[in-house]
Amino acid sequence: MPRARVSRSALERNIARALRAAPGAAIDLRRDACGHGAPLVAAAARAAGVTCAIADEDAGRCGLASAATRALPLEAVFGLEGKGEPVMTLVAPVLQVKPLYAGDGVSYGYRHRAARDTRVALVSGGYAQGVARAIGSRASVLIAGAEAPIVGRVAMDVCVVDIGDLDVAVRDEALFFGTDRPDLLRAWAEATGWTELELAAVVGLCASREEAA
Repeated sequence: MPRARVSRSALERNIARALRAAPGAAIDLRRDACGHGAPLVAAAARAAGVTCAIADEDAGRCGLASAATRALPLEAVFGLEGKGEPVMTLVAPVLQVKPLYAGDGVSYGYRHRAARDTRVALVSGGYAQGVARAIGSRASVLIAGAEAPIVGRVAMDVCVVDIGDLDVAVRDEALFFGTDRPDLLRAWAEATGWTELELAAVVGLCASREEAA
């Protein structure tokens, strides 16, 4: 299953930086802090000096006073749209590697057909885990140290990646986007017309989420 790793240290730095520009502002914890985890974001906010939160019922028990006031900009808090340090990294394991021959089709409707003999990897993570369907044949993952394109339609729980002659094996990790590769998430935004915040929120709410340093 894909895993969304949320960096607490990056959160703390982003929040502290945003707070200097907006002293006394609250942290917005609604919708589980846009899928980043309300308890984790609240803890990072307290460490950075935030004292109040805008919260819904799910985020109301995070140790911050409730306040209906201006909030820190979410893009700056989560390091999106080029503001601050990216906080979320989405990775997933390779489930299968197999040859794909010229003319063979992949995924729903066989909308992608191989132009040449190649190899593909079946990677965990589909639209049920927040991987946007529109990125099929329009975005890449980082795997074995190189970018490899997602081909065909993104399925419910998996997607197909053209790995060519890359040295990829079952259980290797594919990076959809991350703290070191925010450009991969920008490609999602270009493919879908959604904002980076919307895309990250869906991933955080749908994928398995874990705290990272």
